[in-house]
Amino acid sequence: MYYALSRLSKLDVKWADLFDANNSTFFGRHHNPYYELIVIADGTVHLQTNEVRTTLQVGESLLMMPWESHSGWNSHERQGQFFWVQFSCEPYLNEFVLDRASELNIVHAERTELRTTEILHEDLLVVPRQFRSLQRYKLLGLFEELVETMKRPNAYFRFHATLLLGEILRLMASSFLEQSHLDTSFPTSYLTFRKLVNHLNNFYESDISKETLERVLERKYEYLCQVFKKYAGTNIHHYIHELKTQHAKHLLRNTAKSVKEIAEEVGYPDPFYFSRMFKKIAGVAPQHYRNNGPVG
Repeated sequence: MYYALSRLSKLDVKWADLFDANNSTFFGRHHNPYYELIVIADGTVHLQTNEVRTTLQVGESLLMMPWESHSGWNSHERQGQFFWVQFSCEPYLNEFVLDRASELNIVHAERTELRTTEILHEDLLVVPRQFRSLQRYKLLGLFEELVETMKRPNAYFRFHATLLLGEILRLMASSFLEQSHLDTSFPTSYLTFRKLVNHLNNFYESDISKETLERVLERKYEYLCQVFKKYAGTNIHHYIHELKTQHAKHLLRNTAKSVKEIAEEVGYPDPFYFSRMFKKIAGVAPQHYRNNGPVG
């Protein structure tokens, strides 16, 4: 069984500790309203969740759902120790079917790299319910630091704990992908697209010519246009106009500069052309936007 959480999930650590499973309380029934992640620190731990019995070794982890019943079993054998953390997660974790593995590939993302879009990409992290990471010593080290952070609270300790939990989940998710040989590599065209967008974001006020882009990106202009269209869903020139309009909106709202001055600042030598392009993208003329705000 596998669970998926969004990169944008809100995590909150409630409690964390190191537990000796030889304690008699381990064999009673336990329930709690939060997610619980345990990782075996040493020895062997026999744990029952609902009606399923499992035997976990050092470095193995088990992720339990809120209110999931769990207890120890095989009390006649010596048990080991395990780290545990209880945490909340919003939105909730969902079961993930490995047939959806293609969704893990970033190239299926929305237009998140574009500065002018508000679309958020969730970047799913897949965490197995039961797993043994190849980086178990690093995982145990993170858990030890998490427990110490919760035991000795000081300024920002909750924030620190959340970062540690996030790193623990990232490490587990990354190890799972590596061990499962799931393809999440980025094609060269996507890396070129990111370089291109970064250049446009930084230099859109200047005259970005075909020759300049070819020199900076070391690719033919026709190829750059194809790559940009593939991942952005629009063309380079339209995106440049969107960037200039975005900047112009900020200046119209927050400065007393004239429309002519703003046009020059965002890269339009001709104020009439600026007004035409602004209205085409924003839906209203610059002065109307300044006086009345956006349409609708």
